[in-house]
Amino acid sequence: MDVSGEVADLMVKESIQLTEASIKLLAAGSKNLAAFLWALAKDNKRLVGKTNMARLLKEGKELKVFRVKESDLAEFQVFAKKNVLYAAVKDKRSDSGMVDLITNADFVSQVNLFMERRGYPAPTQEEAPKKDGPRAQRDSFSPQRGNILNPSQTRTSTAEPTSEKPSVKGRLAALQAASESMKAAKTPQGRSAPPKAR
Repeated sequence: MDVSGEVADLMVKESIQLTEASIKLLAAGSKNLAAFLWALAKDNKRLVGKTNMARLLKEGKELKVFRVKESDLAEFQVFAKKNVLYAAVKDKRSDSGMVDLITNADFVSQVNLFMERRGYPAPTQEEAPKKDGPRAQRDSFSPQRGNILNPSQTRTSTAEPTSEKPSVKGRLAALQAASESMKAAKTPQGRSAPPKAR
């Protein structure tokens, strides 16, 4: 028996199996790397520069539109490459020579800076409708409703409130008098009021 021949055959067989296993691992790794790179490319993690509308819409933030001349677009692209995430949209049906720059609300100040430097008019801000003032005074006294602390004033009273504040003792005395008059009205005429519990 030739031992050296068997050893050589065994070595060749093992090297073929080792090469086959390494090729399988390399193929699986490259497939996974390609899938990872494809997912990264589709996710589009771009933070600034030109992008498409789908990317801006996917963020879900408020979008702002700016109109610039087509001749200024190249200069804006140079400016925005490091500062602004935007999408440029040109209406192909129109020959106005204007391009819409769409960006989210995070980059409005940078776009306004570019527009100001190029001499474009300042954007007009849409103002929300202002709310009307309060219907009644926010004080304890209202001529329409009366004073909650002084029940003697009625709704029809149009007296101006005095500049002096009534004293606490005076208000307390008025409330006690009103309470006693209500108690007197509740007791029948022939009977005396029950004694107060002390």
